[in-house]
Amino acid sequence: MTDLHFCNFCDQSVPIVKLDSGDAIRHGGRVICPTCCDTLSMATRGEGGGKSSGSMIFPLILGMIACGGVIYLYLQQDKLRSDSANNLSNSVIDLTGAIADQEMHSNELEQSLRDNLSTHQEIVTSGFSNLMGNVATINETLVELRSQIEGLEGLADGQVGLQQETRALRTQMQLTEDSVREIRKGLEFLRDGFADLERKMVVATAAPPKKSGFSSQVQKLLTDLKADDPLTRVAAIEELGKHQDPALIPYVEPMLQDTYEMNRFYAAYTLGEWQAMASVPALIEALDDDFAFVADAVNEALVNIAKEDMGFDSKSGASDRAKAISSWADWWKKNAPKDTP
Repeated sequence: MTDLHFCNFCDQSVPIVKLDSGDAIRHGGRVICPTCCDTLSMATRGEGGGKSSGSMIFPLILGMIACGGVIYLYLQQDKLRSDSANNLSNSVIDLTGAIADQEMHSNELEQSLRDNLSTHQEIVTSGFSNLMGNVATINETLVELRSQIEGLEGLADGQVGLQQETRALRTQMQLTEDSVREIRKGLEFLRDGFADLERKMVVATAAPPKKSGFSSQVQKLLTDLKADDPLTRVAAIEELGKHQDPALIPYVEPMLQDTYEMNRFYAAYTLGEWQAMASVPALIEALDDDFAFVADAVNEALVNIAKEDMGFDSKSGASDRAKAISSWADWWKKNAPKDTP
């Protein structure tokens, strides 16, 4: 790689080839290009003695100008060196201050890190102490559990036997529940049979209709009330309700005990529409019907007859219904006709 040098006078580049050939001059750290060399040579070189003194003045002036230029360039270079030295000194001062600030910051950071490290060491030490205490407690608990497990190992056989007995007992309970369901079905069948028998007895013991008192149509309806088919009884009592005759009350009232809930419903409705005061005791007894809509119809019939309301609600609890039924019974004791047996 070819080294480059610059002229100290004109600041032009001076190739190393020019220095080697002698066209440019290098003295120490100073370099003069070929052009400046020619200028200096012309300023300092004297012509033949035959020249006039006037001809010597011009080269002398050129030489002085060249020397002035050299001196000016030297002073400029010296100023540049002085400025560079000042800049370097200022940079050194700034760098020294920055280093001092950095050292101070480093010291503060180091102190902060030491404080944090000390705090974390205390936390870790405290946590480790607590952990060791917990480990000791856990060990004691494990020892106690191990002791309890050893004591329970002897109960394993007894537990297996107890499980077998429990399974056998569950099987027996299931069989008992099945038997209870069968018994309940039989009781329900007997209840329906007794209710139907009671209805037939009531109808059979009712006063026979007077032949001269009812039309053939009404007599036909009264006969249909005794039919075995519940739908035939429903059609009969529904049609009978259109004949508002107090003499028909003894035939309608037994239908409050009919095995078919729709017949009980129409009987309560019909007695309420007829204002059958004599049927109040039978209606009070029918308030305890298993079907809510029948019980509501019975209560509406009582309200329609008595013009009072005892707050009966078929959807309320058993105690509330019993209280309302008792209130109706008390009302009847106070308001029953004098000739009522």
